[in-house]
Amino acid sequence: MYSFRKSKKGFTLIELMVVVAIIGVLALLGLRLYTGQQQKAKNAIVKANAGTIQTLIQANMADTDYDQSTGTARVTAALSDIANAAGCHNPYTGATGNDGVILNCGDSLSDGTNDTDDGKVAVASPSENYFEIQGLNESAELFGDKLTAQK
Repeated sequence: MYSFRKSKKGFTLIELMVVVAIIGVLALLGLRLYTGQQQKAKNAIVKANAGTIQTLIQANMADTDYDQSTGTARVTAALSDIANAAGCHNPYTGATGNDGVILNCGDSLSDGTNDTDDGKVAVASPSENYFEIQGLNESAELFGDKLTAQK
């Protein structure tokens, strides 16, 4: 008589499919956490850029009086004295230098006006020798603490 013996070597198809499904679920969870961390990291870079620009403006004001008539002129003068924002870079666009990192808001802080403003640092000067600095998030909206530099 011939008997059929089951071989106990290897895994069944069901076992393999369960393992693949578990690995897929874990990968999806990890990917969701990873993208959230990327946003937090980019926003942290923008906040660091705002702090750097505040420090540069404050240091520059020790030697210079910005007494122009409009906030736009004061911010433009301050930014021309700050050569390329001391190596800051925009984490959303990769741009460097004053034009890629700093948004001149004139007399008062405001959100960005177009898609290329995300990740920039908004700088405004509502009065002589007083500057307000704040970062713009991925939606070009003001976020974080408002920093000030004054003489």
